[in-house]
Amino acid sequence: MEAVQKSAEHHFLTNLHRLRHAPHGWAVLHFAFSKRLNHGDILAGTGAINKLLAQKRAEAEQEYQFLRDLAGHVPKGVVYLFDDNDIVLLAPYQTDIQKETLKGFYKAMTERMEAGLADFGILEHEFYTYQKLADQKFLSAKRLQAYRDMADRHKTSSIAVRRERRDHALVQVIEDDRFTASYTAGILHREYEMILSRNGEDAILQYIEHAPDIVFIDIHLPGLSGHEVLKALKIADPQVYAVMLSVDTVRDNIVRSAEEGANKFLKKPFSKERLLSVVKNSPYIQSVLRRGSASPLH
Repeated sequence: MEAVQKSAEHHFLTNLHRLRHAPHGWAVLHFAFSKRLNHGDILAGTGAINKLLAQKRAEAEQEYQFLRDLAGHVPKGVVYLFDDNDIVLLAPYQTDIQKETLKGFYKAMTERMEAGLADFGILEHEFYTYQKLADQKFLSAKRLQAYRDMADRHKTSSIAVRRERRDHALVQVIEDDRFTASYTAGILHREYEMILSRNGEDAILQYIEHAPDIVFIDIHLPGLSGHEVLKALKIADPQVYAVMLSVDTVRDNIVRSAEEGANKFLKKPFSKERLLSVVKNSPYIQSVLRRGSASPLH
């Protein structure tokens, strides 16, 4: 039995790739302890983020150790503890007795946890499902790093300073639709430096790192929703200038965006003129333009 905690996401993905042509005789036991970490609890306040993360990690490590001890004699098996606290046992079986033994491990684990967090699957029947799970673990790892960055007051308190000291305008666009992302980049990159984020997890990390002057957030994102991203950015930077994007102009979306602190709401598809107007009239972009016009000519 191999136990993998460091870089578990990479190891799991590589192992699945190795087994793709011979998945017969492998079982997957998945325990979704990541569901114990609620995004709403995280957004309740940055002061408790590290404490909450440490508490949930300690709980997951106890369950990880229990499963390691339980399944320690399984040859060629691998038990993973992912960064988001999920635990997976990937184990081979050759006989019905060995398969029933693995089901016994599964039952022992489910008796220690709340309902709805556990799954027992056969790799050859659900290979695509576990490939998707591997992809989700990478995204979840980014989410956990985003939480840690939100809790780093040294990083977040310098956002306003870094933004003010920059001598060029910087626009962030959070958009997973390739057409909209390409269209927006084609308009903006001629006049502004840009950050393009494909999901909310990357977006939070990139926002904290780069301190953009304005951020456009698509409401419908994979992983964290646009509303959840906005809440996170408001915690990291209460002065964030955010514009929500959506093809859906249902009143509830607009009202909710405003209540959560969005400065504007832009309906997709939008014109070049409308997009540039929103950017040029945003306060931080205006500040950059004023600083540029006040600079002496060389």
